[in-house]
Amino acid sequence: MPPRNIGTIVSAALMLGAAAGSGGCRSAGRVLGELLRERPPAPLDSMSVASDVRIDSLGYLVGSFVGEGTSRSVHLLSSDTALIAGLLRRYRPDLVQPGDIWGSLARERVVSLAPGGRRRTVAGTPGVERALVGSPLGHTAVTPSAILLRGSACGWRGTQVEIVADSRQQGGPLRGPVLGSFTRQPAGTAVENKFQPREPVPAPGGGLMDELIGRTAAAMDSVLELNFRSLALQRPSNPRLEINTLSDVDAADVMSYRSAPGTVRYAVSLRARRITGGGDTLVAASVMAWDSAGAWQQTIFRPTLVALRRGRLAPYGALRRSLFWRRLQPISDFAFRRDNLWMEQVDVRTGGVLWGIIQPRGNVVVAAAEVEASCR
Repeated sequence: MPPRNIGTIVSAALMLGAAAGSGGCRSAGRVLGELLRERPPAPLDSMSVASDVRIDSLGYLVGSFVGEGTSRSVHLLSSDTALIAGLLRRYRPDLVQPGDIWGSLARERVVSLAPGGRRRTVAGTPGVERALVGSPLGHTAVTPSAILLRGSACGWRGTQVEIVADSRQQGGPLRGPVLGSFTRQPAGTAVENKFQPREPVPAPGGGLMDELIGRTAAAMDSVLELNFRSLALQRPSNPRLEINTLSDVDAADVMSYRSAPGTVRYAVSLRARRITGGGDTLVAASVMAWDSAGAWQQTIFRPTLVALRRGRLAPYGALRRSLFWRRLQPISDFAFRRDNLWMEQVDVRTGGVLWGIIQPRGNVVVAAAEVEASCR
């Protein structure tokens, strides 16, 4: 990755100068290549609610939303409490009881706001200049038709803003997981409103898929052995994994994605049983990324352990993280020829479910919203 600060740049310049001065052009090239070489980013422990959505000074919504699409419309979500409170105070102050904004929203259950179009924004309508939605199939412009603020019996916990949008596309439907982006940049030509298909990425063949799952299982077990040696974890005999299904146990999602122009990598979300020395059945989970040769190894989410009791997942002992990840999907990016990764994070301790989008190049959470929450 490129140098990130002036100290690194100065040090690099001094090393290159010294190498060049001594006639070591080849050494200088190696130093520069090492400085610019892409390295795996630091792994994440979990996703938490993340949002860059805001109301700008002119009353327009800008930022990124996570969501899901159907053949007719897309539903974009945010559980950013600052955004929700700002929308309610600004556009429906008549509903807000002083000092009790979450109680006010809970009593209303759902508050509907009509989005204002370009050059039509008034005091009572949030504006939308331009909205784009990306999915596993591609991306296109959409037209928001409703903004819904949803209250919760848990107060601020569980509140949501949902934006329902209709597609302006001319092409395939935006089905499945989506990323929505609202900007103040006005739409350009009519071509930009058409459906832009995602650049095809070849799926891993059967042999490569088995190898990717095997690599992920070995790397996951190595980390768990280091951190939980006293558990004496063992793999069950003759394990069978379901591939790319909705199963939570003994399952793996394996997806190819484009990390840069001309660079294909493979993301693996693994959820596999492990047996402790005391006979407890656990489920180990992790998300990793690889290239076909195994030279690139990236941990997106560090491994976790949860208990499997009578077919139900539950926290194991006092372990702080009781998470696993599922429904892994690549999502078309807008500005770059690369993909984001959409996934669902489940917390078996609280019953909470997050939808989130990761940009794997830096393990950056682009957007994440709570879709199921408890009062805990």
